[in-house]
Parts: sequence; structure tokens; C-alpha cells
Amino acid sequence: MDERMLKYTAAKTGLGLNYVDKEEKISLLLSQLWEIFGEKAILKGGTALNRVYLARIGVARFSEDIDIDYFNGNVETSAREIVEGMKKIKGFNVKGPRVLHRTFRFDCYYINTFGNRDRVKVEFYLSRPPYIEAKVELVKSPFIDSYPTMFRVYSLEDLLAKKIVALYNRMEGKDVYDVFHVLNMEFEMDKFLKALELTLKFYHIEEDFWEELISRLSQARKNTCQIGNSTNHFIPKTLRPNWEELIESLRFRVEGFFNEGTFNKNIG
Repeated sequence: MDERMLKYTAAKTGLGLNYVDKEEKISLLLSQLWEIFGEKAILKGGTALNRVYLARIGVARFSEDIDIDYFNGNVETSAREIVEGMKKIKGFNVKGPRVLHRTFRFDCYYINTFGNRDRVKVEFYLSRPPYIEAKVELVKSPFIDSYPTMFRVYSLEDLLAKKIVALYNRMEGKDVYDVFHVLNMEFEMDKFLKALELTLKFYHIEEDFWEELISRLSQARKNTCQIGNSTNHFIPKTLRPNWEELIESLRFRVEGFFNEGTFNKNIG
């Protein structure tokens, strides 16, 4: 994408120039990762949720990292395949892996359109957490048309379960935003509850999950200024919320589900 088109897209969306430029690099990386690893790699996290699902209802935000679950028989085989596969990436100066437990992190450096050095972080998790469904989907940036690709992605219900646990653990603005909008989409409640049960067991979350989540959302209302300041730059300007209202609305929605028994109160 040339500089003129970058500036036009940035002005239209309200996203920073560097983010729009990085969006294209993320798309390029995803297309290469699909060619290299195929269906053994499962895309997850904000990039999967926004590029595949939230884009369908016009509320996608920018997500700057690529998170992948990868497990092919055993840890040694998976690690070897990942390291060898990342050597095939073109157009980036790939550094890594940095290894933490079963996570392999690669920093993919590039010089952006404006002559500045930037990077895309790619993390492989050498595990296969339990899930309900993953299938090959079209993965495409909601902001630019370059490098659409296929990729294996978790179901909306699985990603919602993982996002709600992330929200519970860290209460970041991007998680609040994602969960709020996914709850406004059509999804299978029974399928989601099963995915959540599996996810909670995998991460050993045993306390009263829903009541604690509601409590943490109530506490987050006191920190809306910081949440907004740390998150708004990831969200197109026309979609940036009133954070106090968004958090309260999400808390009310979760509390309503809980009180009505929509969510199994015994989960967690």
C-alpha cells in the first residue's frame, strides 16, 4: 500500500498511520503462516475474533499480535516444526524464538512505509487446549484488502469462552470491547457454556466464576479513564465507546444472564 492510500485509510478509520501499515504486514504474515503450517495451526485471540467474526457485524478493532495454538503429536516435534517453519517467512527479519514454558515467541521486524522499524509479534502455544470446534475460515483485514487468506480458527463460541476468561484475568479494555460485541452476536449458548467449562478447567479456575466476574466489572467502572486511554487507539473513531456505559452495560448483561440462570451457576 502506498503512502497516499495509507493516509486515506488512516483518516477514514481514525487509526494511526503505523497501525494501518502494520495491518497490511499482519495480513502478509498470516498468508505465509497458512502456507507454511496449514491446518496444524489454529488462530486465536483478538486477531481471530476481529478479522473473522466481529468484522461481520462492522465492529472490528485493530489487533496487533498473532496468537496460534500449535501441537503436532509431541512438544519436541512441534517445536522443531515451528522453528523450521518460521525460517521460511519472507519480507521480515525474524528474531527468535524466545521460549517461556511452552510458548515460542517470534518478533518479525520490518521497515514500514515511513522508514521506521516496527514489528509484529507471533506467539505459538505448544499446547492444544480443549475446544469444541475449529474450522478453516477466510481471515481478512476489516480495514484493507491486501493479502486475504484462509486459516484454521476456533469457533465463535470457543473464542468467546477464551475471551471471557481473559477478561476475568486482566480486565483490559480490548477484552471488554470484544466480549461486549460478541454477546450481541448470534451464537449457540449451550456450545459456549461447554467451551467455557472446558476452558475454566484447563486454567484451573475453580472459584465462583460468574459472581467474581461481575464484581471485577463493577470495580473496572472506577478505572474507565485509564481503560479508555489504553484502548481507544485500537478502535476506529466512529466505534469508540463511552467506557463507563459500555462496562456497565456489559456488567448488567452478564448479571442478567446469571440471575436468569442462562449461565450455569455451577460453572467454576
